[in-house]
Amino acid sequence: AAVHDDHEHAPGVIVLDGDAAERFGVVSDTLSAGDFHSVVRAAGRVMQGGSQDALVVSPVAGTVRYARGIEPGTAVSKGAVVASIETSTVSGGDANAAAAATLANAEKELARVKELYGIQMATRGELNAAQSAYDAARAAYSPAAGSRRATAPTSGTVIQLLAKEGQYVQAGEAIALTGSASASLLRVDLPMRHAADAATYADMTVDIPGVAKYRVSERGGRRSGSQGAGASDAAGGYIPIYFSVNGSGAAAGTPFTAYLIGSPRSNVLTVPVEALSEQQGSYYVYVNTEGHHFAKRLVKPGASDGERVEISGVEPGERVVVRGVSAVRLAETSAVAPQGHSHNH
Repeated sequence: AAVHDDHEHAPGVIVLDGDAAERFGVVSDTLSAGDFHSVVRAAGRVMQGGSQDALVVSPVAGTVRYARGIEPGTAVSKGAVVASIETSTVSGGDANAAAAATLANAEKELARVKELYGIQMATRGELNAAQSAYDAARAAYSPAAGSRRATAPTSGTVIQLLAKEGQYVQAGEAIALTGSASASLLRVDLPMRHAADAATYADMTVDIPGVAKYRVSERGGRRSGSQGAGASDAAGGYIPIYFSVNGSGAAAGTPFTAYLIGSPRSNVLTVPVEALSEQQGSYYVYVNTEGHHFAKRLVKPGASDGERVEISGVEPGERVVVRGVSAVRLAETSAVAPQGHSHNH
């Protein structure tokens, strides 16, 4: 018990045995300073979605087999094959193949009757009947169905796959949603306290929870100007900044979190956001002191780009837990509990 008491009052050595560390995926990384873009988190809204969002439909009934590389975020050109439809699984055979055969027969019959009519060996009624049969057969046959390929009706970006790979669909059923390649307009409200840096934010990460997360520049997007600080819609302490992007991935009016990315700074110490442990309003990281021993360190977080956060309170070269933080914290709380085990070293 005396050893345990020493640990309770010591600067907190936390021990996590190797098996537990591996089981909970505890990973440490050595800190090093590097370039970091100053980033501001702000609220944004999709002002104008793609005006030509379109559905990709199956030309025939059958089983969906998506083309290689087709997934949300994939850019497609007009007419590009999104999926092939296997019709061999359809009971009763391929209806479109039968329609094609009927059309071929009707075409031959029409040609024969026209020839007979020309030498007055067929009546006008027989000619009209053959023409009607041909027109009906042509209407029943779909050239697109003949190819058994579902294609993109417009150029744009795949937003959502509406059918699963291998799913059976009916003719005319939508299997994918594409966003128009026409630019969507995104508005971000930059707090006035960052007004001095407003011109430096040339890119941003868009985070629409549960829908999409992407860098504007990676979708061919760009900054498209901003209102001046004195503009009427800067009222309320914000400067609106606008970006245009190919396919926002969401409808007009959709809110999102923006991480405005500014000019890079050098020699900045950062850790992944997941490395921080918030406890009663303070932030900590767990330093891997040796082997499976860890020490809790109070740190002060700074700017974040949504993935990494600038911190002070640790030094380059120290190893910090970047994954599995909750497991180390659990070991910490177990170590100070009355029924905890002694750590002898």
